[in-house]
Order: sequence, then C-alpha cells, then structure tokens
Amino acid sequence: MESTLEARKVESKTLTHEFKLFAPYLKKVELVGSWLEKPLEMKQDKDDHFTLEQNLPDGRHTYAFRVTANSGDMKGETFEVADPYARAIEEGGQDRSMLEVKSGQDVTTAYEWLHDGAGLPQDDQLVIYELHVGEFGFVEGQQGNFDTLLEKLDYLKDLGINALELMPIMAFPFDSWGYNIRHYCAIKPHYGTPQMLKKLVDEAHSRGMRVILDIVFNHSEGEMSLVRMDFDYWMREVNEGEIDFGGHKFNYDGWDDKRGISPAREFAVNVAQYWAEEYHLDGLRLDATAHIDNFDLLHAIRERVKGAPKPFYLIAEHIGEDPAVSTPEGPTDGGWHETFMTQLSADLTGQEIAFKNPSAEGVLRKLNPAEDGFSTPSRMVNYLESHDEFPLMHKLREAGFEGEDAWKRAKLGATLLFTAVGNPMLWQGQEFGSDRPQDLEIRRVQWDKLDTDEGLHLKEHYAWLAGVRRDFPALKGQDFEALHFDNETRVLAFKRGYGEAEMLVLANFSSEPQTLEFDAPDGKWRELQYNFELETVEGKIKDSVDGSSAKIFVRA
Repeated sequence: MESTLEARKVESKTLTHEFKLFAPYLKKVELVGSWLEKPLEMKQDKDDHFTLEQNLPDGRHTYAFRVTANSGDMKGETFEVADPYARAIEEGGQDRSMLEVKSGQDVTTAYEWLHDGAGLPQDDQLVIYELHVGEFGFVEGQQGNFDTLLEKLDYLKDLGINALELMPIMAFPFDSWGYNIRHYCAIKPHYGTPQMLKKLVDEAHSRGMRVILDIVFNHSEGEMSLVRMDFDYWMREVNEGEIDFGGHKFNYDGWDDKRGISPAREFAVNVAQYWAEEYHLDGLRLDATAHIDNFDLLHAIRERVKGAPKPFYLIAEHIGEDPAVSTPEGPTDGGWHETFMTQLSADLTGQEIAFKNPSAEGVLRKLNPAEDGFSTPSRMVNYLESHDEFPLMHKLREAGFEGEDAWKRAKLGATLLFTAVGNPMLWQGQEFGSDRPQDLEIRRVQWDKLDTDEGLHLKEHYAWLAGVRRDFPALKGQDFEALHFDNETRVLAFKRGYGEAEMLVLANFSSEPQTLEFDAPDGKWRELQYNFELETVEGKIKDSVDGSSAKIFVRA
C-alpha cells in the first residue's frame, strides 16, 4: 500500500505588543527594532502618546525610539533613546530596551510567586540591613548578583535581620553605587534578570524578611532618555547654592496646563508604583528628599504605593532633619535619624562629629526620636553606619582607639542602637567590625574579619541584641524615659516599656569603670547578659558599669 504524508500547518504564536512613548511636544517619533528592516513611524494619540502595535515572534527583541530633541543642549539633533519605562536593557553599548517573548507571551519579567502569603514584620518591628548587591555578594574577584546575595539570606536571618535595604539596582552605564540612574524601571544587567530579583524577594519573604529598595528621584544620569529628548519639559538646571549631584534634576514644580499634570511628578510616581507592584517589594527608601524639596511628590508616591493589602514602608532620607516629613498622615512613614548617628559617633569616639559634641545628655535625647519632634518615633530609622559615612571602626581608629577598647565601643554602640526607640539599621559588614575606606570604589565586603575572635564576638553580640529586640515587649513600642546622665563621668541610664515589661539600660562612654546611682522603679531586676539580679533600694538602683560598656536589665 502506498503511504501518504499529510501536510500539517503549524501556527507560530506571536505577541501583539503596543509600543508607547509619552512625548507631547515632539513632532515625530519612529520605532527602531531588532526585528525591523527599517524604522517605522509612530502615530500620536489624543493623550499625546506616540503608539505603534507590532506582532513579535518568540525570542528576545531590542528596540528604541528615534526622536529629534525638542529642547536642551541637543535641541534639533536626531538620535535613538531607550524607552523611559523599559523593564529590561540590553547589556552592552547600544543602550536599547529589551522584550522577551515565549509561546506568544511577554515573559520579560514573568515569574511564579511562591511565598506571597508569608508573614512579615510590621513597620515598627524592623531590623534593617543596608547592602550593595555587587559588594555584598562579591565572588572570586567578580561583583555579586542577586543569586550570590540569595545564598547569604540565611546568614542574615541568623543575624536577626528581617528587612533588606538594597542600594539602587536600576540600570546605569558604569560601575558605581547606583545613585546615577539612567533606566528607572530596568535592572542593571550585571546584577541579574527580573526573575532573579523576584526569586530573591520571594525567598526573603519565605524567611520572614521584607525587602526595601533605595531609589533616587532627586536627579538622573545625564544620558537618561527624558533628559535627551525634551529637557525643558522634564528637568531643570541646578539652582545657585544647590548641591550638584551630577546628572540633571527633575522639575517637580513644572506644570503642564494643557494636560493638568506635573510630568516629572507623574513619571516618578509611576516608577515607584512599578517597583512596588512588579517586584512585590515591602518598602522604598527615597534618596535625598530634602534636596527634592517637594512634599506633594512624596505624598503622591505614598498614596500610590500603599494600596496593597500588606505593610509598605516609605522611608525618607531627609538631611537636615524635618519632623514634618514623617507623620501618620505622611508624606512618608519614617526617615533616617541622621543626628542619632552623629551624636553616637561623637560620644563613642570622644570627638566632635558633624557639630555634635560628646554628651551623655545628648545621647539620651537621640535615643528617642520624639525628642527631635518626630510624631512616629518607633518608625524612624536609627543607624551608626550607612553608605554615606566612614564605618564606626574607622572613626574609632582615627580617634586613637585600638584593640579591646575599640571593639568594646563598637559593642556599646550596637547595644544603644538596638535599645533606642526606632528601627535599627546596619550597614554591610558593621556586625563584624568592617573598616573599609569611604569611597565609591566597588570592593568586597570584609568577610575575613569574621575569622577573627573580635569580629565573631561582635557579630554574635549583634545577633543576641536582635533576639532581645524580638523577644522583649519593652523594645517594641515608643515608651522611653531618661533616668540619669552625667556628662562629666559620661554615663547614662534610661527605661524602655512600662509595667511588667519595663527594661533598664545603663551605659558608660568613658574608658574606666563608673558607678551609677539613680531613681528607678521598685522591684527586682535581672541583667540579661551577665545573668545577675539587682533590687531597687529606697527607690534607687546602684551598680557599676565597665568602661565602654552597657548593661540591660529586665524585671526579675
């Protein structure tokens, strides 16, 4: 019998994708694509978006918009720009946006979430760890990525961390700490893919850890698409007397009467919403909000990102401090308590730092953000170190402290960080005494310090303090009472909590043992670290504290 073959028609799946660019004052925009032989002209709709639908086959595709600059230094020049909302960027010099299609579906950022229902800590229960993805996960001479960071999540969990704060990870054209963003919705390719970041967030959630992303809305990198194609519509020049961060500043006061919007403000709000929703983040840290100087923008961001049914923590880096930036009504939930760092640094080193002189009384004030006027003190972020200043161990060495006294002072600072009102934040390596130089060079975190007895003991002290903060109700609220200070002997005492949940903390900033006697609530008290008991006698407590040390007492 003669065999026959039936021809079968195989339908190839394609994705119909609409390319869009909001550019109300450009006269012509063309789409340039890796699947196209020549640029295609886009049509402007009634909302001033240039649009064009395209059928894309399976595969990875790159694209850009060909525009003629409407304003700025490049006015009249024709060139290609990336999509301002590009979710992925081609790695290399072309700076093109990227889409990936599989089985006719857009899979550029596709990911199946596994741990969305995981229980996470509330905004006032956080122990935050700030890190640079490239530095923290450094492996064999290469910058780290999301996968190498994922491998260290259990280390951070064991340390007692329940919130990661990632320094900016958005795409930029060269190695830096990320505060010069060019592509606001795309990840720097070296750090990994959208799927790798989503897996990191998902796995952090499975461990009860929230993920907060640092983002820069004060300024952009100089070659950003909005800068190049219509500078005057989106940006403004740096005013006389302002700090020039490099790049260009967004014009949040700019207003488009025809459309009833502030274009720069709308862009920033859209970007914030994108990161919150697409990557299931639990918070944003807004860089340099004092220099943004626009509470309307901060309110708009807060309104957009806090619609999810889970906690979302909006943090302002507002220096100099302004209590109005963080209230129950906004514009943000909490902020960096920068003067906590400067005052504690002054007292731990015995030197004036950032106009703060050593003062036991001054420390007591900084341990409670309410004393600085903040109406949400338990949601403020206290820190001894961040990416913006030298590590504490470096400061101590510069002040002449070496050996045991330096390590004891680092432990003393940690104790006050975790017993103060507010959320404690650590900077990568702080827990084992990192003393890296303060510069912008990308360098490996000093993990070798964990191999020393001093570094290991300091790390164990941080982990113990995180457990104390987790387990004792006295540290969960904002109750705080100063009990004693002596600026001459450099000692202080304070009370956290109330009733049976009360906790007493005694601290000695001098290098010599000191005796404290002060009024305290009646009862018996148990010291947590050394496991001995004291009793209030005639309304007073008397105890000695070793040099550069602290003690923590709870109800016996």
